Parts: sequence; C-alpha cells; structure tokens
Amino acid sequence: MRLSLLVLVLMLACASPAQNPVATPPAPIDIVKLEQNLWTTMAEGDFATVRSLFTPDFIQIDDHIQALDTLLITLKHCKLESYELRDLQVRLLTPDSAIAVYHVVNTFNCGTAENPSLRNGDNNSVTVWVRHHGTEKWLAQAHTDTPAKP
Repeated sequence: MRLSLLVLVLMLACASPAQNPVATPPAPIDIVKLEQNLWTTMAEGDFATVRSLFTPDFIQIDDHIQALDTLLITLKHCKLESYELRDLQVRLLTPDSAIAVYHVVNTFNCGTAENPSLRNGDNNSVTVWVRHHGTEKWLAQAHTDTPAKP
C-alpha cells in the first residue's frame, strides 16, 4: 500500500509538465503555511475559500476515493472541531510541485451540537501541491491519509 501511494504521488507530480518553466521553487516554509492555512480554513467552515485552495481535478484517497465536490459535501456535514499537524515535512518535487507529509490528529463532528457524532482521526497524510497554470498561486491537487499505528 505504501509503495503504491508513493508511486501515485510521483505520478501526479511528474504527469503534468512544468507549468511555469522560469518559476522559482517555493521555500518549504511556504508549503507548510499553505497546508496549515488549508486546515485552518476547513475548521472555520469557509467553503468558498476552501474550494479556492484546490485544483478543479483534486482527488482524495483514504478508505475510498473522492473528488473535490464530494469532499466539500462531507465537510459541510462533518465540521472539523480540532486538529494538530505534527512532524510536518516538505519535499520539493519540481519547481511547480511539492508534497507536504505529516501526522495529523483531528476530530470531526458529523452530528449536531445537541447530538454530536464525533469521529477522531489519527493519520499519516500526504498532500500534493502544484503551482497553478503559470502563476505564483499554489493549489492542493491530491491528498491521502493512512491510519497511524499506535
């Protein structure tokens, strides 16, 4: 499973040619800030901003595969109550692509305030970030979670 995940990440990063051949690679801290901003925006429930942080062809892989619209529907029904990103590391793949790898502990409430239905997560995660079509804007193109072993 982990080998196939690595192959998937590398294929996504290498499948599209560099969109901006004279682009300066990002500093790893810039990708860290993007990942942190993505989680903060999801927790705040600002779905217009959340949507703007993903490529139109975004895909998430965990216990099933879902596109961006499905992810946004899930986020509207399950509010991100808390999260902590640990051991966040960045690897630059090309001047226009990078991956953020980290451990995340989170809690989603898929119920109501009166009748909560909490889902606790403890995952190792990878997000693929790509520079958007010749601009300096970076967007998440793929994300995957693997349950962390205790």
